[in-house]
Amino acid sequence: MQKLRVAIIGQGRSGRDIHGKYLLTDTRRFEVIAVADKLESRRNRARQEYGCQVYENYTDLYARKDIDFVINASFSYQHAPITIDLLSHGYNVLVEKPATTSSQGF
Repeated sequence: MQKLRVAIIGQGRSGRDIHGKYLLTDTRRFEVIAVADKLESRRNRARQEYGCQVYENYTDLYARKDIDFVINASFSYQHAPITIDLLSHGYNVLVEKPATTSSQGF
């Protein structure tokens, strides 16, 4: 079985303590290969915990072609714009919140 290569945006409660924690329990199926977070301390911790590349801006992930899917665990108000941006760049995205509050424009 081939591992799915995952990028996580955000290393707060959801990104680290929920999604990241689960991914570390199933290393046969998942590998965290990239983390994006604005806070340097969280990036440093992610580098240590996952052994992955870290980025300050999620858009830096666009240079990578080896990501199977992205977990968008950014702040709630950022979920829609970041998810839409990721989808428009061809990424598969897991996001816990709706991408929009209406069906207008879709």
